[in-house]
Amino acid sequence: MRKYLLLNAIGLASLLSPVTAAAQDGECDNLKAIVDAAQEYFSTIRGEETTFEIRGISKPYQISNVTIKDGIKTYITADEWYPEVVAYTAKTRFYSETLQDEYDRLKKLAADCLGEDWVFVEKDKTNDIYLEDTEYKKAIFSENKKGKKVKVQIFM
Repeated sequence: MRKYLLLNAIGLASLLSPVTAAAQDGECDNLKAIVDAAQEYFSTIRGEETTFEIRGISKPYQISNVTIKDGIKTYITADEWYPEVVAYTAKTRFYSETLQDEYDRLKKLAADCLGEDWVFVEKDKTNDIYLEDTEYKKAIFSENKKGKKVKVQIFM
């Protein structure tokens, strides 16, 4: 049973703001808290129930008690076997430099916070058929251990 943390850099550039060092430290602590909660299917950070509409379909979620970025809600899926934590940290309709900057920032945050015990792979148009003919990318961080593993994925 895998647990995922998905940090999506998708969809209003106006949500982005410069991140101070203190804010980044807080984001790192929050990322670690979410990853730690993954071993228990995020049960310790689940909050009130809600729904979230994705591509016109309403899906059940719970709002996380831990956020990855100030002002951005973090959601936990209701799936018992493959729970995911999702945070949409930037929104734009098309690829932009703002989106790229937020993706790079989150990728660096995850690399710095998770450390060397995690394996990193980046997917883009050169190595993923689903990203062909696009500028979009996906960063995947996986725990380098046996047994239950946590994956952190950052999509752009």
